Amino acid sequence: MSKKNKLYLIGPTESILTKRGNRFPNMAKFFVEEGEEVLYYTSNFYHAEKRFFSIQEVNEAAETLYYKLKVLNVLGYYSNVSPRRVISNFLFSIQLFFILLFKISKQDKILLPSRPVELIFFMSVLKRIKGVKIYLDIQDIWPDALEIENKRKKKIFEIYCNAYLKPSLKYYTGTLHVAPSFKLWLRRYAKNTPSSFVPLGWENDRWSDVKSKGNKESSVLKMVCVAQLQHQIDVMPVLEVLKNNDKLHLTILGEDGTGERYDEVIKYINAHHITNVEIIGKIGRKEMVSHLENKDIGILPMITSSIPNKIFDYMAAELPIIVLGDNDSSDFVIQNEIGWSCGFDSNELMLIINNLTKVSLMAKTEQTKLIKDKFSRDKLHIEIKHILFD
Repeated sequence: MSKKNKLYLIGPTESILTKRGNRFPNMAKFFVEEGEEVLYYTSNFYHAEKRFFSIQEVNEAAETLYYKLKVLNVLGYYSNVSPRRVISNFLFSIQLFFILLFKISKQDKILLPSRPVELIFFMSVLKRIKGVKIYLDIQDIWPDALEIENKRKKKIFEIYCNAYLKPSLKYYTGTLHVAPSFKLWLRRYAKNTPSSFVPLGWENDRWSDVKSKGNKESSVLKMVCVAQLQHQIDVMPVLEVLKNNDKLHLTILGEDGTGERYDEVIKYINAHHITNVEIIGKIGRKEMVSHLENKDIGILPMITSSIPNKIFDYMAAELPIIVLGDNDSSDFVIQNEIGWSCGFDSNELMLIINNLTKVSLMAKTEQTKLIKDKFSRDKLHIEIKHILFD
């Protein structure tokens, strides 16, 4: 009897234990249901909260799964830009390399995320030794996406990342990219490695009970922005529009007071006596549905180029989308005719809002309903299965 092929999923900062980001855990569940044997490797460090998972948390999570969850102990870190993070990533990567070196077979497959860069390197070495097929899920692009204000440190980080990426990416069997511009990052390091566009998508289980919107009755346009107010999120043009228009209301979901732009935003709100904005802290995935289904428009004021989870949250909630900036998200929204885009300029944003009618808003809502199924994870997982197993 032939030995069953295994799929190794590696999510250093993403697993059933974490509350943010669940692309890989969703994939693990799907592939188990499809009859594949899945081994999931992660760490005992919670990147979002900068803490370690307890043994009890790990054991309770593992008991609920139909696949093997392997949790490696790591050094951990307390700042996203720090030598300690680099060391922690290196130790996790080399530890996993030696574990898999004596465990993995040639017919097995590995899928890993595009960070940390150390992991990308060591898995490419593993392929060269064992002949295993390795696939990269390009969800983030280092060094480009990591914001480092100090120019000297940024240059050092770029050199460090390039030292791992240049000798590695050409050996990958294939890649997935969640945003079109991420393919340009891949081509910088590997001219011939194949890649397929598979966006993050929305979870069918979580969004199955969304209430469809009828005709809009309220005269107030209810906008929502799902984001912590980090450096790459600039809501200032939206606030400038709000301060002069009581027919608009903005809800910011996910800001707990620790975002880099939080103080700037609060000062502006207080200085201009803006009352038509509400800031709600971090909320659970399941709570997101009730917060979005009664809104009219989703706003994405993100400076960096990507198509983040929140785009698909808006789509799942059947909200037309306004994207600020010229990026992957604005291209995605325009190409699929599910919203509008403008610059980081309050006058441009005001022009879009002033031209909105009940009819035009409803047309975009109907288009969102029409195409959203195409971007459900149920559909996207089938695409991923074809890439990995065909």
